[in-house]
Amino acid sequence: MSRLVSSLVLVLAASSLPAVAADWSDESDFRGSYLNEPKDWSGMGDPDDEVGFEFGMRYWYSMGTQTFGDSRGDVVANSQTHSGEVHLRVDDYASRSYVKGVAGYSAVITGDYANPYGKDGDIVDGNITYAGGDFGWNTFGDGEGSGIGLFAGYQYWNDSPRTMRSNFVTAQSAGDLTVNSDGTINFPGDSSETWLETQSLRLGISGRARLGGMFDISGELAAVPISKVQGAIASWGNLDTTPLGNPLYVKTSTTTVDGWGYGAMGEMMLGVTPLENLTFRVGGRAWYLTGTYDARYSAAYITDPVDTDSDGIYNGDADEPPGFSNQSYIETQNPFSLFRYGLLAELTYAF
Repeated sequence: MSRLVSSLVLVLAASSLPAVAADWSDESDFRGSYLNEPKDWSGMGDPDDEVGFEFGMRYWYSMGTQTFGDSRGDVVANSQTHSGEVHLRVDDYASRSYVKGVAGYSAVITGDYANPYGKDGDIVDGNITYAGGDFGWNTFGDGEGSGIGLFAGYQYWNDSPRTMRSNFVTAQSAGDLTVNSDGTINFPGDSSETWLETQSLRLGISGRARLGGMFDISGELAAVPISKVQGAIASWGNLDTTPLGNPLYVKTSTTTVDGWGYGAMGEMMLGVTPLENLTFRVGGRAWYLTGTYDARYSAAYITDPVDTDSDGIYNGDADEPPGFSNQSYIETQNPFSLFRYGLLAELTYAF
């Protein structure tokens, strides 16, 4: 009897399998193949979604000029760069607000530089790096990302084309100097290169408008009410041995930059969407900062060792070591400016 009951249960179970399989095929929530678009994987991108995403890559060909003045004149660097960057934007359509971020790095830098120290040359590399983020509100918008409104944000910008290096003495006292047999002096040294970074507050207006089904235009204009500027600039220096009978004035540190500035930043782009959710944009961008900075450095007078022999000829037995007098300096209210502008291209996916 028990075997008969077991057999009936198996038959009934087997007969019900096709119906269950049909139910899975018709009503399951399984995702499609990997060939589907990202918006389909996430279940987002429908017309009634309240959140929209954009991410992509950009190419920026830019030309730039940086000028730093001090008591001896202006140090000027002109450069051309090729930069790649990534960007992300998230729109909350319900509140008409958005957040966005961008980060970029230069791949190639060329140009030239000039300074009042008689050392001009070419720029062959360096570092242009930037990153930042904004929070905006489409004050007048359609609830789908188009409109015009206000934003506030932060931007880090390192603008450091490689120019001349600055030599300086690392000795801090006469005990760090060595005397040759002919009375000339050797001293330890080092060098540094120009590097500049800024951290800026951005306040501005941004807007975007759709021009039919395929085209859009977007732009932003930001005031920079305050920007912190720090770094170092290549300046004069001498690491030759001290000529006998002549005091030598040498730098004993690099020249550091510490200042504040202000300026403006803007960009505008025209976009076309040949495929659903995929947009290509081209346009331009410009950044400008100006202000003043303090230049800090130290320098020393180095004099020859003293030999009191009656013949007056140094023969390696100095009675007194070289003289060394080090002092710190600060030059205030030096003017500076940074300007970078060029063509911008973007490939963006949106959902």
